[in-house]
Amino acid sequence: MSDIDLQNAKIHFEGEWLSSEDLTNKIQDKMQAGDMKFSNYAEALEKLNVALETSRQIEARILLLKEDYDKLKTLGGEDDAACVRKAIMAFIEGDLRADVSPAPAIEPEEKTPLTIQCDKCNTSIELSPDEKQTGVDCPKCGTSILLKPKSKGEVRHKDHFIG
Repeated sequence: MSDIDLQNAKIHFEGEWLSSEDLTNKIQDKMQAGDMKFSNYAEALEKLNVALETSRQIEARILLLKEDYDKLKTLGGEDDAACVRKAIMAFIEGDLRADVSPAPAIEPEEKTPLTIQCDKCNTSIELSPDEKQTGVDCPKCGTSILLKPKSKGEVRHKDHFIG
């Protein structure tokens, strides 16, 4: 669709870039002059309108290293939007053999439960790493064990840190 400039809503027709309004005016001028040979203008107007109606705008912020930016500039000149548009179109049309496989999913870090000892009966108590707890009761003797905050997001029991 190189004969349509979606950004400026114009079509390249008979050596000039024309908007929908320009094409409509040319059709009206021909009709007023009694020249009924304007089907080529109507066809261009239809083609432009269909392209505009079926286009989608994408807004993105892209950060590139200088060397990659320089490579991009070789595709499209001084206008960054034109450079990006040409690069995307080249990719879509298969001219660019870029590896666009999705980034590997980052597996969540598997958290291992923390075990503390009851101060009274020495029973092992397993604490879930996902729960932020400030205290726990011993399942054997019922003693309440206070877990003191060490720093933001961590709690402490003796020498054990949770969080």
